[in-house]
Amino acid sequence: MAFGKRTSRHAGAASLDVTHGVIWKQLLLLCVPIFLSSFFQQAHALINTFILGQFGGKLALGGVQSTASLFELAVGFSVGLGAGCAVISGQFFGSHDDERLSRAIHTAMTIALVLGLCISVAGVIFIPHILALMDTPADLMGEAVPYSRWYAAAMVCSLVLNMGSALLRSVGDTRTPALIIASGCLINAVLDIVFVAVLGLEAAGCGMATAITLTVNAALMTMRLMRADGAWRLDLRRLGIDARICKSMLGTGLPLAIQSSLYSISNIIVQSTVNTFGTDAVTGWGLSARLDAFIWMVTEALGVSMTTFAAQNFGARNYGRMRAGYHTSLIITVLVIGSMSAGLVVFVEPLSRFFIDDPAVTSYTTVMIHFIAPFYAFYSIVDNTSGAIRGSGESLRPMLLTILGTVVFRVIWLLAVVPAHHTIETMLLVYPVTWILTAILFVAYHHWGHWLRHAEHKAAHLSAGGVV
Repeated sequence: MAFGKRTSRHAGAASLDVTHGVIWKQLLLLCVPIFLSSFFQQAHALINTFILGQFGGKLALGGVQSTASLFELAVGFSVGLGAGCAVISGQFFGSHDDERLSRAIHTAMTIALVLGLCISVAGVIFIPHILALMDTPADLMGEAVPYSRWYAAAMVCSLVLNMGSALLRSVGDTRTPALIIASGCLINAVLDIVFVAVLGLEAAGCGMATAITLTVNAALMTMRLMRADGAWRLDLRRLGIDARICKSMLGTGLPLAIQSSLYSISNIIVQSTVNTFGTDAVTGWGLSARLDAFIWMVTEALGVSMTTFAAQNFGARNYGRMRAGYHTSLIITVLVIGSMSAGLVVFVEPLSRFFIDDPAVTSYTTVMIHFIAPFYAFYSIVDNTSGAIRGSGESLRPMLLTILGTVVFRVIWLLAVVPAHHTIETMLLVYPVTWILTAILFVAYHHWGHWLRHAEHKAAHLSAGGVV
């Protein structure tokens, strides 16, 4: 029995109802556009880096790079919150509860707008102090501060964009976010050339380009939601907070947001550990991150697809289909991620030399990929399993498992084991060890845990409020 009131709904041309049909085809239909979104976001970052490096100079590039972890933290928080809101919306879509789907959309967008404005205002005011607390080198502050203020000012647009993307994906429309992000990549490239290469505004110009791009993308996302052919259409006059739905969204989204933030912090500690091995190791680490970026994009896309699939089918109470989708997604993961990982292991050395012809850097890059690439599938299993569980609205316990496996154990390894055995190989072992451990924890919880019972209880509580 589906929770909430079942009503008729319009068939949005871009939406995808995955509560029936061939499972593997639907997972791929969800996955491919999500992968393309990640691809264009990565292209966006690479374009910024290339143009700044070529026309802005070392200080401009360094100023922007010094803020990367800060904004990764902020964006990761907003993406996690959006994913949680999308789970609730996806459940309403799957149960054909149009009234509460509409209220969920307006509640989520209001959350994004209010929180985004708070972050933007606070960022513009306090960014110099935050950068100082991060021990940003004094010679980079002149470039880092103006770039950061432009980026911070546009964080409200970033939250609106990420929330809108997540909501569209919750109803199966993964194509529109990909197209909007692709257009943003093109806009950003043109603006970077104008502001940095032509006008010589260096890091500030890059910040202006990023802010304008985010503003345009947020406007396009808002217009797309306002023109949606279904209950998920956005009406600006109906923006507001439904207290019961908001509580459910925050209960699902905040654990994801906190998890993403803590994961970013653990990556900062990893980078600090890599720094102790010298310049060649740091360069090799950065290059290995570029080489395996496509694998991480596919992993993330499969996980998000599984969340959308599970959310819709949980809303429709298709529990058997949820399990079938999870098993199908695992098979796709092993085949796709396994094949990509094997290819990277085989070709890492020539790929490294293609980017930089330095024997020491190539050696580090090769060792790094050989140590961690064979285990990418384990982390992809974590993404798939957590996606299957989170699609039901149960996100607190998956957050705790992820923090325990990939954050706490990682930090303990880096701070206790690596100093006692200070080799690059010991440092790299942190990945296979924590990924395998976390995969075991998630598979065990999915099989023996009572996550579905917890999710049903939350859904029943939300349904008890009726339609206001």
